[in-house]
Amino acid sequence: MSPATFTGYNSIMPTEREPSPGERDDRLGPGWSSSAFFHPWAAGPPSPKYRWSMFDTAAQAIGDLARCLDDGEAGERGPQAATLLRALRRPRDLVVHLDASWVCVVYQVDRGAHLTDVADAVFAQWRQHWFARRFEFLNANRPVIC
Repeated sequence: MSPATFTGYNSIMPTEREPSPGERDDRLGPGWSSSAFFHPWAAGPPSPKYRWSMFDTAAQAIGDLARCLDDGEAGERGPQAATLLRALRRPRDLVVHLDASWVCVVYQVDRGAHLTDVADAVFAQWRQHWFARRFEFLNANRPVIC
């Protein structure tokens, strides 16, 4: 898979345009980043919205994702998910299932890896693992962090 090209259609951004703490304008690892996937349970290839930035730590990437979710662009449960993310005691790689329309992933990018390739792989692995139990997420009626 070749690295994706940045467009307004495949980016996730906080409403406030100033950089998040620790934000680097990098595409290659090492570092941490996040991405959102639209209609995660639909057949066919996913519809990703990448965060075209890297961070030094998982905590910084999670904080940035929380900023992105606060504005409601990822659905009405985005602000609720942002609150859950800010309450995490141990920042780590994770997946947050917002609702039937959105899933967000926070992931570590190894040295030399492109953030889009890692995002796609993390999402695909998560989806494959949980597909048979997807209705647990859908019926939860709230954001769920895995």
